[in-house]
Amino acid sequence: MPGRNISRIARPVVESLEGRALLSGSGLTATTLARSALVRSIRSSIQTDPAGVAAILNALNGGLGSEWTKLLRSQVRNLNGVLARFVSGQLTAYSTPGFAVRTPGVQSLFVGQPYDQLLPQVAGAAVFKNNIVELGAIMRGPFHDPSTTYYQFALDRGAGASLGPIFAARPKITPDTIVTLTVAPFGTSATGTITDLTTGASQAIDPSKIQIRGPVIRVFLNASQLPSHGFKLAKYRFAFWTQIQPGRDISTVASFLPDAGMIPISVQKRIAVTV
Repeated sequence: MPGRNISRIARPVVESLEGRALLSGSGLTATTLARSALVRSIRSSIQTDPAGVAAILNALNGGLGSEWTKLLRSQVRNLNGVLARFVSGQLTAYSTPGFAVRTPGVQSLFVGQPYDQLLPQVAGAAVFKNNIVELGAIMRGPFHDPSTTYYQFALDRGAGASLGPIFAARPKITPDTIVTLTVAPFGTSATGTITDLTTGASQAIDPSKIQIRGPVIRVFLNASQLPSHGFKLAKYRFAFWTQIQPGRDISTVASFLPDAGMIPISVQKRIAVTV
């Protein structure tokens, strides 16, 4: 619904499952997985836009973004236990290298209107076949906000610790690079930049490499556009947040994913991207 205003909700507790197994042959269908865990856990907090649910189901069923499903299956186990904790309400978020999921929520210092397109359910950063770096997110609902919105993928390529945090209230988010996607009102178009925080240099992203479909936003880069600042590629870390204005004022940030830190990207060079 255009311009829907969602009441504030308490910031959920994030429980990181980095390095733990979450997915593999559980014997459950993709539809069952989404309905039993993601959909039900999200609806336990706020009413979820059907478009957000549909985007998750589509990826799980092999459609747009199915490379993320393959990523999860390649590196996580014990899906049933995690799903049970989501359904019971014991778990509201989890992460594994390259991928983070949460029940949508507004960070407590935000002063704007929490439109659906500002509330991420899923965010990811991974290197796929042919050295394609995909940064993507699934929002709670489609891009119906009549204002310009900013989607920030923060990367630490090795120099982040020396630069310090972007926001004092999030001391563990220490990037050295920001990939900013600027989405026009109602999601009609998008532009992007890569900003190296160590030098201040910025490079434009080819708009054809940015994709908006329903509640999904993705950008495709080449690994050569993100050279190391000390880390090997597999050690790069990322975080994601949404803003109503660019900059370092946390009151303009609607939501973080993960909520308070950075997680490793994933390198899956045998998996091809689906567009």
